[in-house]
Amino acid sequence: MAHSYTPPPPPAVALRPYQAEAIEAVRAAFRDGARAPLLVLPTGGGKTVVFAAIAASAVARGRRVLVLAHRRELVKQASAKLSAAGVVHGVIAPGFEATGHLVQVASVQTLARRLDRPEHARFDLIVVDEAHHAVAGQWATVLAAYPGARILGVTATPERLDGRGLGVEAGGPFDAMIEGPPVAELVAGGFLVPARTFAPSGAPDLSRVAIRAGDYETSALAQIMGDRALIGDAEAHYRRLAPGLPAVAFCVSIAHAEDVAAAFREGSWRALAVSGDTPTADRDAALAGLATGEVQVLCTCDLISEGLDVPAIATAILLRPTKSLGLHVQQVGRGMRPAPGKGALLILDHAGNTLRHGLPTDARKWRLNGRERRAVTGAAPVRECPQCAAVHAISDRKCPECGHEYWSAAREIEIREGQLREMEAAAATALHAQRLRTMPLRQLLEDATTEADLREIALARGYKPGWVFHVLRDRSLSRLARLAG
Repeated sequence: MAHSYTPPPPPAVALRPYQAEAIEAVRAAFRDGARAPLLVLPTGGGKTVVFAAIAASAVARGRRVLVLAHRRELVKQASAKLSAAGVVHGVIAPGFEATGHLVQVASVQTLARRLDRPEHARFDLIVVDEAHHAVAGQWATVLAAYPGARILGVTATPERLDGRGLGVEAGGPFDAMIEGPPVAELVAGGFLVPARTFAPSGAPDLSRVAIRAGDYETSALAQIMGDRALIGDAEAHYRRLAPGLPAVAFCVSIAHAEDVAAAFREGSWRALAVSGDTPTADRDAALAGLATGEVQVLCTCDLISEGLDVPAIATAILLRPTKSLGLHVQQVGRGMRPAPGKGALLILDHAGNTLRHGLPTDARKWRLNGRERRAVTGAAPVRECPQCAAVHAISDRKCPECGHEYWSAAREIEIREGQLREMEAAAATALHAQRLRTMPLRQLLEDATTEADLREIALARGYKPGWVFHVLRDRSLSRLARLAG
């Protein structure tokens, strides 16, 4: 017998064209047999709006939907977007009463402790917010509890620090990947603001900092980045380049964030330090203060790196070096959402992360089965303006900042110690090449994870071809020794 079909009502929030296309791509993936597609949209692209619309459509068909998030702020944000889309829902988190609504937004930590409750026995669709976490700990426990449910992962950065893939072949839950438009396209369309990046001539010397769990060891890193001269330099550059603009300073530790905030207050800026340990009311007030002007510089070590929607941020001050491409992309993406009066995001990079991971608009090739590596051409097609010290593409006939006209296309870059210089599209490549030539070899080898990385080092330093072979052989022998031990 034929069944009639009534299409679901349109969502209360108007979808951008690429968001509507993403929803259709998710539906197509399910139709083609995928159980768990992963949707990748850049930070600020509206992932929460997309999955809220998908949840509204599922509810119209009588489906039960679970939205998983791992932070209180992300639970609140998802709840707000669902309400805006007209989706009645409950919240599974401390302080909320249980409801029988078809849609539930859950703290993954809370739900992992309540899986035995009958009201949580069945869900037809599970939406995993910030899905790059989905292979770890309580996330995997919750997903395993619903073997019959479809899964939709959403993230801006399908990359883990340990390089582990999120796809089923790598032990993850996802069996298809849907990529939305890249950052550059969203900027061109006016959906994100452009970013102006000012980066140092050289990254901090981290050659003596140990690597733990794939990233720099926190206590040693905090000592280096907590140097009073460096913190004072950060305040001075904020004063010069972004005076009074709403800013977030990404710090290494709680103590480092407090020191940075104190230095900015000494400079007469309204600065606060917040973290996951800050009382809830104080955290909410600090975040709200960025929008009202009550807070000019918010210093944090772990609160705003991921997922949180704070459009008022107009300046990102990078004071935490990281090997994590995902963390870097999440941090700089915090400030690319449009807001009244904001023409661009200023990135003041004192951590050297731009040299490691590239500019916000760089193209990324994400893969489900493992880590994406940024391609580097080896050439250095950049120049520094002799008038204003802005670094930009060598193809520019005029400096995009001050309008200085060039007579020679081959002018070399003059490095000015201690200055932050603006980077245009190709500048990250040039400074990366310079880094390969000048940084301590030990640190470069710690960063090099593929044969291509080693060949890049060898080319930049003029090593003989056999050098790569010997490094790979030594690594293989070390790995075998560890396994034998």
